[in-house]
Amino acid sequence: MCPAGTQAATRNTQTQKLVTEYSRKEPLRSGIFGVLAVRGADTLAQLNRRVKMVPASNTKLITTGLALNKLGPAWRFTTTIAHSGNISDGTLNGDLYILGGGDPTTGAQTACSIPTGKTFASWKALLDAAGIKSINGRIIGDPRFFKRPSQGMSWQAEDLGYSYGAGPAGLNFFLNSQQFTITPAEVGKRPNMDVLYPEAPWMSYINSAVTGEARSSNTLYYICSEYGPVGEFHGSFPSDRKSYKLEASNSFGAYTCAYYFYKYLTQSGIAVSEGYADISPEGNIRTDLLFSDLGTRAADAKLLTELGQARSPKLADIVKDTNFDSNNFYAETLFNMLAVQMYGKADRSLSEKAEEALLTDMGLRPSGSCQLLDGSGLSRKNYVSPEFFVKFLRKMESGAARDAYIESLPCPGSKSTLQNRLKDAPQEIKERIRMKSGSMNGVLCMSGYILPADGNGSKTIYFSILTNNVTGPSSKVGAIIDEIILSLAQEP
Repeated sequence: MCPAGTQAATRNTQTQKLVTEYSRKEPLRSGIFGVLAVRGADTLAQLNRRVKMVPASNTKLITTGLALNKLGPAWRFTTTIAHSGNISDGTLNGDLYILGGGDPTTGAQTACSIPTGKTFASWKALLDAAGIKSINGRIIGDPRFFKRPSQGMSWQAEDLGYSYGAGPAGLNFFLNSQQFTITPAEVGKRPNMDVLYPEAPWMSYINSAVTGEARSSNTLYYICSEYGPVGEFHGSFPSDRKSYKLEASNSFGAYTCAYYFYKYLTQSGIAVSEGYADISPEGNIRTDLLFSDLGTRAADAKLLTELGQARSPKLADIVKDTNFDSNNFYAETLFNMLAVQMYGKADRSLSEKAEEALLTDMGLRPSGSCQLLDGSGLSRKNYVSPEFFVKFLRKMESGAARDAYIESLPCPGSKSTLQNRLKDAPQEIKERIRMKSGSMNGVLCMSGYILPADGNGSKTIYFSILTNNVTGPSSKVGAIIDEIILSLAQEP
């Protein structure tokens, strides 16, 4: 039995037969299954097309599309190097500020990001140009460009300690994440935890995890907070597993950035007398993460002396990494930037308002068919219908950012989240499919384009296939979705 809202397709295509068949049996029968696929004025398949569902990372289709429309494919983030005090005889008597402008790629290791050494060299070149040979002060990482909190309030607590649940600040480093190597001990003992990268000598770690029996599940997780430099490991790690790289979140991205740039400068022969710091939520300079320096207020950025700026990779390249890797951190940064561009400041509620306004400007009506509380899709309070996705995809395909947008969507089999999708499909067909996946517990979604083999844009197929509340194996659900997409690509 299908949920309310089921509609018959305009003609009984082979794909419609598949959709109807799978909707009547497990694992989809007892869940929620929504489909819409159109080509021109022809509906190739539909089921529950107006039912709003949790889209998971299909949310990034909307976030990245709106960012390209609003900012433009060539737009770049800016990081400013500035200082307080004065320069005398080659010495900066004051603090050097790294004024973050939201760049999510700083210190990252994605396809588009600039190597950290090259980034730091460009910052140091600004000091060299100003004649600065030593600093009688601190290196201060300034994250104030984005308003806190950095993480979504509707995200699940279990996601917050993982790297995919890290939130962006105004100044970031290595996607505000941290890697640990985990190796087992004797059953019942604490597994071994070693910091891999970045190092964080200010952190204290509590190991409350245990080594489990052989062939048991790996249930390790990590808890951290921006309110203190302490992280705690929980869960169980199987005794027969050799090692595991845990990708965790780092609540102190700006502090980490200042630390690594401080190390770079000192190793390059520029002495920094007072070390590194960031700025606390109260606006104080913080050299010790447990305590803000009492009475030491961070300078107003507008009153600092600017040495110069560094720019990020182009937005089109950031968007491509976002969609190929399903990069939550990049998506959340774009979500923040929409508010900055439209309203002059970053605030999550303003980002929601910005997205609604931009969708309305595109001629879409989000009310009743689209609710977005974040940019990445981590929130289970996001709701989008298949019909809304298809309408959005059509608007993007006919808009000024068309080429950059479609290029940002991976093909099945490419080095991306789609690497294992449609494995047995002909290569010619896989190369014509551009889509975004989305998954979380009980959710698997695919939406995108099937481009025509002859290049005739009027034959483009726009599709959205969403599944929610499905408790069956995701591999089985994925195989069904793959079969439907392949059928669409073969429709006459």
